[in-house]
Amino acid sequence: MAFTGMCPYLKDARSMDRTICECAKFTFPDRLARREILYGFCGHPSAWKRCPLKLAMDHHYDRKYSMDREKPKAAPRATV
Repeated sequence: MAFTGMCPYLKDARSMDRTICECAKFTFPDRLARREILYGFCGHPSAWKRCPLKLAMDHHYDRKYSMDREKPKAAPRATV
């Protein structure tokens, strides 16, 4: 599909049998259901920004990278 670059988490949408998002693996009951999701969210010029899976991945990466940051070191205690 030509729109695989729209949502940054969409990894593989070429196969009719499966579609892989970084958050989930999809199997659809038929082509129409696949088209409704992929063109309605993943490949839509603006709707992909409100996809629940995209939002979940955004929050995942926010948590991941906020925890990876070094915490400031405490000043050594003065002993008397």
